This record gives sequence, C-alpha cells and structure tokens, in this order.
Amino acid sequence: MLRQAEARSRFAGADLLGGWALDDQSRLLRVAPADRRTSLIIVLIAAIAAMAAVVFDLRLPAAVQQQLPPVTIELPQSTAPAASANAADPTTAPALEGAPTNASATADSVRLAADPSTSPANTPAEGPANTTAAADVTAANDEQTAATDAASSTESATLADPASRLRNYLGLSAGVQLPVSFVYTIEAGDTASSIADAFGLNEATVLFNNFDIYDPNQLTIGHEIVLPPVDGLVYTVQPGDAFSSLMHKFQADEALTLAWPANEISNPQQIYAGQTLLLVQGSASVVSTPSISSGSGAGAAVWSPPIFKWPLGYDRISDPFGTPRGNAYGYHTGVDFTAPVGTIVGSTAAGQISVATWGPSYGNWIEIDHGGGYKSRYAHLDEIWVWEGQWVSANEFIGTVGNTGNSSGAHLHFEIIINGAAVDPLGRLE
Repeated sequence: MLRQAEARSRFAGADLLGGWALDDQSRLLRVAPADRRTSLIIVLIAAIAAMAAVVFDLRLPAAVQQQLPPVTIELPQSTAPAASANAADPTTAPALEGAPTNASATADSVRLAADPSTSPANTPAEGPANTTAAADVTAANDEQTAATDAASSTESATLADPASRLRNYLGLSAGVQLPVSFVYTIEAGDTASSIADAFGLNEATVLFNNFDIYDPNQLTIGHEIVLPPVDGLVYTVQPGDAFSSLMHKFQADEALTLAWPANEISNPQQIYAGQTLLLVQGSASVVSTPSISSGSGAGAAVWSPPIFKWPLGYDRISDPFGTPRGNAYGYHTGVDFTAPVGTIVGSTAAGQISVATWGPSYGNWIEIDHGGGYKSRYAHLDEIWVWEGQWVSANEFIGTVGNTGNSSGAHLHFEIIINGAAVDPLGRLE
C-alpha cells in the first residue's frame, strides 16, 4: 500500500499521453495495465473507423452509378458534322446539364444554318449600340429605295422624252447633237402611226417625208424610211431656192430652223443647192393657192386653159409621143425626157394632186388635175414630194427623176391629158 501511494505520488505531477507517463526526473515511461488496454481499444476503434470510411468512399460512387440511368445527349441529324468536329476538338464537347458548355452554341449554330433570318446579325439586340445600327440599316434601306425610285423616275422620263428615245435608238450620247434626219427600218407590226408614236412625231410627218408609203397600215418589213428627229420636213435645197421662200412655202418655223444645230446655217442668205435642211414644223401639206378656180356666182374666177411649162430644165428626148408600143393604147402616150436620177421635177401648171403613188408600169408617179378636164402625169420618179389632195402652183417641185417601174433607164415620162385622151405634150409646152 505504501509502495502504491509512493508511485501515485511520483506520477502525480507527470504528463500523461495515451496511458504513458513521463517522469520529469528520469523521463522513464511507465504504463499502468488498465490504461494500456484503454489506449489499445481507442486505437483499434479509430483504425476500424478509418478503414470503414475508405471502403464506404470507394463503393458509394459505384452504387450511385448503378442506380442512376445512363445520360444520352442526342443532337439533330444535321449537327453530325458539328459533332464530329466537337469530337476532334474537346473544347467544344457537350457537358452535363448545369455545367458551362458549348452545346447551346452548337445548337444556335445549327438553328442559324437552318434559318439565317434568326442570326444575331439579323436580330436586333437591346441597347444603344444596336439601336444605332438598326437606324443605320433603316437609313441605308431608305437611301436604296430612294435611289431605286430615282432610277425608275429617270427611266420613265427617258421613255417620255422623244429625244432620249431617239438617242437610245441611234446610240448617241447626251452631248451629241441630233441629225437632220435618220433612217428607220420597218419591223413586223409597224404602222405609220406606231412609228410616229415611238419617236414622238405626228403621223403626217412620217408620211410627208416618205411618199413611197402608199398604205400607212401595211408597211413592207425591211423597207427603210427617212424620219426627222422632230416634226418637220427634210428638204434638199434646189438651185434658185431662198431660205425665206422655203419658210413661207412650207410654213416652217424660221427661228427653230435656224437654231437646229445640224442645219449648220451660219447665214440664211447663203444656203446652197444640195444642202439638206430640217425645216422645223414645216409641212408638205401646206396648201398653195392655185392659179385657177372654178365655180359660179358673183366674184367667182373664170377658168381658162392652163399654160403648160416645161417640167425639166432638160429638153433631151429619148422617146417622143406616139411611138408604137405594146401597151393598151398601142402607142407611147407621153414624152420621155432623159435626165440623171435625182433631177428636180416641177409641176407643169397649177392644180391639185390627184394621184401620188406607185404602180408596176409607171413606178413612182404623180397626176395633177388642172381643172376643165386638163391633167398632167409624171412617171418613173425616184422620189415623190407631194401627196394626194395637195394644191401646187406652176413650176413647184413635186419630185425627182428616177428609174422605177417598167423603165430601161433614168428618165421622166411626161403626159398631158385633155378630157381623158393623151395629147402630144410638145404641142402644149411653152
């Protein structure tokens, strides 16, 4: 008992650790049997707990995996190329729901490919920057619409402007002056009226500049006609013509004719024979006052037989009147005057144009009714400058010598008819 008391007294001030006591004096360790058993039990329990924790930590994920269903991510078929690209690029691989992932970006890409209108570039986002961008787009669209409208208006104005239509037809730029005349080739469906409408002209302008048009509604496809750029008469100056007399004769606008650039009239007193002029607003339908009239009553003029003038300045005759012929009359009903093609033909006396046409025998020919049963005829013409119903005075230019119809060379076939019978013109000409 005494020994035990001494032992307890000795270890009373000692430090204890896990059933072990440290003696401050000798540092000798002495463990009581009861305390040792307690320490061993504690260590064993701790070891078992640690092992259980390890085992539990290892088996728990496996159990959880067995209980959870497998996760499958299905993408539309069209995303197969993108899926392949994601497999090659781990940064774009889809992750589980709830984690940061590129799967939504991939889905957006697929949606945009199917519908470009849903592109972020096409979908205005909120914010001042996007509002400004939307305003810029609207302004650009407005400018484009305005430009389209302006182009449409310009095109409409061009179509409404005859000069622009003519420039387009001739391939002329805006800075090039329009000519005195131009040639138009008849196309299928053309009439004198439709051609006039196409170039902003009057139908009479088409007809008066092309006396070889016999039916304005039945034109020959491929036939070429001469047209002026504006209403007027294309005229070739003849020897003895004066500018002022032409203006009066065809009632043309003198100021506009002088101002037409292509006329190149620097001095109206110096026009020359062979010069082609556009007599602006001039018309071949101008009625010349005849030197004869008929009728009765007070003040009525008394008709007298006409005095016939030579129709040409040439008196060379290739075939006189009365030569036997194989025609319906059996003889030559007129006189043939030889002259070059284009030589001016004048009316033999005042009267009204009763015929201005083409025929298989006479070619281009004209007949003038002088009244009182007197008529004159001019055949095989190259050009006809008058029209039926027009009044002409003596020596008025009516056409040019040609070689049309049943003709063996350039000449003028001239006839004088009195009461339906042909007479020898040489006995009537003065």
